[in-house]
Amino acid sequence: IEPFLVSTSVNLICAQRLVRKICKECREEIQMPTQALVDIGFPVDEAQRVKLYKGRGCATCNNTGYRGRVGLFEVMEMSEDIRELILSGASAMELRRKAIEEGMITLRMSGLHKLRDGQTSVEEVVRETVL
Repeated sequence: IEPFLVSTSVNLICAQRLVRKICKECREEIQMPTQALVDIGFPVDEAQRVKLYKGRGCATCNNTGYRGRVGLFEVMEMSEDIRELILSGASAMELRRKAIEEGMITLRMSGLHKLRDGQTSVEEVVRETVL
């Protein structure tokens, strides 16, 4: 049997975090100051109209307000530009900036999507991600 040829090149780098999901049985809409939402990463116009939720706590969620978990994902595709930055010894911040420029969704951005969808709370996203 011939050995498989294994490629040693990296094509994607993935990071993930699990955050608690808001309980569907006791979920209720909450209000937050627009500036607080801008501070966590929402654009100003969206921060003024986004609906946010929190679990009140019930028998279904054992009075926690949460039931289950959902993943936040950050996937960086290894483009030629990023590969060159790595080989030239660029800092993590430079790599991150370039990846975002090329369309990478950060963990925080993924968290903001989950907030928009009403799946998790602001506290969960802020606790598990950085701007």
